[in-house]
Amino acid sequence: MMNYLKFYCGIILLISIAGCGQKEEARRPISEKRNSVLVNSVERNQTQLENEESLLSEYMKKNDQQSFLNSQNGFWYSYSKRLVKDSISPKTNDQVTFTYEVSNLKDSLIYSKSDIGLLTYIIEKEELLPVLRQSLKLMKQHEVIKVLTPSSLAYSYMGDKNKIHKNQPLIFTIELIKIEKQKYETYE
Repeated sequence: MMNYLKFYCGIILLISIAGCGQKEEARRPISEKRNSVLVNSVERNQTQLENEESLLSEYMKKNDQQSFLNSQNGFWYSYSKRLVKDSISPKTNDQVTFTYEVSNLKDSLIYSKSDIGLLTYIIEKEELLPVLRQSLKLMKQHEVIKVLTPSSLAYSYMGDKNKIHKNQPLIFTIELIKIEKQKYETYE
């Protein structure tokens, strides 16, 4: 009986060792459909962005009395009210109070400051539209800027399902009312 047990264990051991020596080749996808969908999506988004940037450029040419600066974050901005003397901009964890209004590229108001009201935001710690998040970091207390943005940094392909259409480039006029610097706690 013991010999049969040794024999079967030996066979199982040999089969296990023989099976480990074979390398199984990874399976490749049969269809390249997913890659083509992603490539098409990227191309469509690039074309959409180029079209929107062209519309924003046209707006800037028509409004050449305003000097628009490139933010390096994908939008352009111009100061409506600038405070050169004050050098304090919000940093991470600072709480800011601000308001803004939204217009289309024909300067027609979509949402007014009274529609939006006063908002508070803790820099880099809360959800906010990318264009607002980046714009607030460029500003100082009591400044007002006009921001031209492609839809990808605002309401994107969804719009706001109310007044802002999908893929609509927008103008934000942002007023930074107050900066409350982060209070550092000391532990003793």
